[in-house]
Amino acid sequence: MSTADPTSAYRELGRLLLRIREDAGLTAAQLAHGLEWAPTMISRMENGRRMTTTTDVVQYVVKCGLTLREARPLVELCRIAERKQGYYLSDKRIGGSLQSLIFLESSASHSIIYEPQVVNGLLQTPRYTEALIAAIDDLDEDWVASVVRTRRERQRILYLRNPARFTFYLHEQALRMPVGSEVTMHEQLLHFVLTAALENVTVRIVPIKAGARSVFGGAFRLMEFDEYRPVVYLDDLGGGGLILEDSDYVRHYYERMTMLADIALDEGQSRECVAELADAYDRGSQEVVADVLAQEQL
Repeated sequence: MSTADPTSAYRELGRLLLRIREDAGLTAAQLAHGLEWAPTMISRMENGRRMTTTTDVVQYVVKCGLTLREARPLVELCRIAERKQGYYLSDKRIGGSLQSLIFLESSASHSIIYEPQVVNGLLQTPRYTEALIAAIDDLDEDWVASVVRTRRERQRILYLRNPARFTFYLHEQALRMPVGSEVTMHEQLLHFVLTAALENVTVRIVPIKAGARSVFGGAFRLMEFDEYRPVVYLDDLGGGGLILEDSDYVRHYYERMTMLADIALDEGQSRECVAELADAYDRGSQEVVADVLAQEQL
C-alpha cells in the first residue's frame, strides 16, 4: 500500500533497505525479479512511500542474503513505522539512535534547536566534548575518541556547498556552566562565535535575566523538510531519542519556538553576549597560568 506522506520511520527504513540491497550487489530490477515483485514496489519501499509490512521486510532482506537474526532490528523498525506514533530509539534496538538523528538532520531543510544546559553537539569543539563526557563517567578512551570523531563528522553538515539552515537557541546558563578548564571554555566560545558567522547559521541566546520565562524544559529540535511533514526530536539521557510526528505534538513545539523567539536576544546581541563571556573565560585562564608560574617559582 502506497502513502503520499511517508513518515520518518518509513523513510529511514527505506534508506536502510536500500543500503542492504546495494551491499548485496543487487539492482532493484534483480531483486524485484527474484522476489517476483513489481519493480515499483522496490522503489516505493526504498523511498519510504510504501506502508511496508514486516513480511515484506523479511522477504526483502533474506533475498539480499541476511539471516533472520540480522533482520530483527529492521523488523522492529517496521513495526514502529506501522504504529504511526512517536517512537523511542535505543542503541540496542536499531543500532543506535544517532543513525536516526543523522538521517533526519541530513535531509532537513531547516533545523531549529533549543539547548538549555550545554552547547549543542553541532557547535562543540573536540576538547569541550571530551570534557563533557569525562564529567559524566570514567569511560574507555577509544569510546570517547569515537564519540568525538562522530560529532566532528556530523558538524560537516554546517559547511556543505548548499547547506541547510540551522537556528540555535541556547540558554545563557549553558554558556556559563564550566565544562573542563577555562581554556576549554574560552576556545569553545570563540568557536561558537565563528560558527555563528556562517550565512546558514543563526544563533540566539536565551538570557538568564528573562527569569522563569526562559524555562522551556529539556533540549529539543524541530526539523523541517521540503517534501515531508516536520518532526520533533527529543534527546533521551538513557542513550536514545524520541521522534514525534503527530501534528498536535509538533504544533506544541512550534508554539515553544515562537515564545523562544520573543524572549531571545537578537543575533547581534547574542554575539556580544558570547564574546563577553569568552573574554571572561580568557581572563580566568590567564590567571590560572599566572598562578601555576608563581607556584613553580617558589
